[in-house]
Amino acid sequence: MALIVEAPYESLVDLRERAKEEISKVVLGQERAVELLLVAALARGHVLIEGPPGSAKTLLARATAHMLGATFKRIQFTPDTTPAELTGVNILKAGEQVFLPGAVFANVVLADEINRTPPRTQAALLEAMQERQVTVEGRSHVLPDPFLVIATQNPYEHRDMFELPESQLDRFLFKLILDYADSDSEYEMLELPHRGIAPDMLGEVRPLLGVVGLDRAREELDNTDIPEPVGRYIVALARESRDLPGVELGVSSRGVMHLAAASKANARLNGRDEVTVEDVREIAPYVLRHRLILQEGVRRDDVLATIFERVPVPPHLYVYR
Repeated sequence: MALIVEAPYESLVDLRERAKEEISKVVLGQERAVELLLVAALARGHVLIEGPPGSAKTLLARATAHMLGATFKRIQFTPDTTPAELTGVNILKAGEQVFLPGAVFANVVLADEINRTPPRTQAALLEAMQERQVTVEGRSHVLPDPFLVIATQNPYEHRDMFELPESQLDRFLFKLILDYADSDSEYEMLELPHRGIAPDMLGEVRPLLGVVGLDRAREELDNTDIPEPVGRYIVALARESRDLPGVELGVSSRGVMHLAAASKANARLNGRDEVTVEDVREIAPYVLRHRLILQEGVRRDDVLATIFERVPVPPHLYVYR
């Protein structure tokens, strides 16, 4: 059951600022990541967070679940994690088959160190992310709504690693690179209440939405307009990515849809009911970067810069400042 909404918001702009305020009770210096997680929640997308150990990936996910007013489960992936731990199992109880739900049956699921588990287990998560249901012994079980997967991976670990296949990377709306906070934020962390080494303020993060509130916010997103020139600009960015030197595989059609949805959420969180080209350009790096399959030695940021250079913004499009 979702948490009770305690801190109603006045608008999605207000929600964005309140979300950063609430999560800053436990995680400092990651305001942009908070905004992007909120965009993902509104757009019904999943997020992959990559960063070094101790950069608050897990804590950020837990705080986001509290802020959303949603149920939360965490699964620590290891080389021997089985698909059944994710999806659930059928057990015999009083002579009848009873389904025992797995870790994915929550509104927010933290898949910690997803690249430490074998492809078979990754594939089980893939079905849950894409279909929002799981299949156990031929029977489908619908997952809770909302359903958000926040997966993490440590790029500095090289033992017992199972790199995510391109098909699964494409299911993530965003890939966020979470670095250490700046020096001022790290100093402010010392002032946060702790019990020993553990943060003591997670329970103080107030839920802002709940299931009903998130549904209402998503309705605003669905009613956001993308003018035709902006929509064609989104398509042009994706198509340009497929024809550049050094790019083996560019942005998919799914990536086009993801960029459109994320741009709508970005517009709403900035107080507009219509997407501008600046919404697209602001959010595009987070949507497109991980979808590019590149030849060795080619840098993703260089490819993204080239895409933006080669796809001109039509002069008649309104650009907000």
